[in-house]
Amino acid sequence: MEDLRKNSINYGMYLGLILIVFNTLIYAFDINLFTNMWVGIVIMGIIIIFAVFTTVKYKNKLGGFMSFKEAFSSFIISVIIGSLISVAYTIILFNYIDPEAKTILTENLIKYTTGLMQKFGAKAADINEAVKQMSETDSYGVYGQIKGYISSIIIYSIIGLISALIIKRERPQSI
Repeated sequence: MEDLRKNSINYGMYLGLILIVFNTLIYAFDINLFTNMWVGIVIMGIIIIFAVFTTVKYKNKLGGFMSFKEAFSSFIISVIIGSLISVAYTIILFNYIDPEAKTILTENLIKYTTGLMQKFGAKAADINEAVKQMSETDSYGVYGQIKGYISSIIIYSIIGLISALIIKRERPQSI
C-alpha cells in the first residue's frame, strides 16, 4: 500500500504541474477561456485520463492484478493531489498576483449565465436574482475555490469508483 501511495502522489504532482501549465497558458492567451464550458470539459478530461493512466500503470507494475480498493485509491489520490496543487495555484493567481482577473471572470460568468437563462426562457426576476447572487459570491476567491475543489473531488470520486470497477482484476485463487 505504501508503494501505491508513493506512486499516486508522484503522478498527482505531475498532474498538478500539467494543470498549472494549462492554467498559465489560458491566463496568458485569453483569460476569458476560464469561463468557457469546453475548456472546463477538456480540463476534466485531462484529469480523468491522467488518473486512469496512473491506475493502469500501477496495475501493470503489480503484474496485471489489482483490487478494487487499490484501483480506486490510485485514481483518487492522484486526482486529490493534482487538483489541490492546481487550486492552490489559482488561489494565488486570482487573489494575490492578479486580483483584477476575478472581476473580469465574474463579469464573464454573469454574462454567460444570463444569456443561458434567457435562452431557456427564464423570467426576468429569476435572472436578476441569479445575477445578484453571483455578484455577491466570490467564486474565484479562496472560499469559492475550496468549495469548487470539494465539489469536484466528489464528482471525481464517482468517476473513480466506476473506473476502479473497470480496471480491477483480482488474482485467481489457487486450489
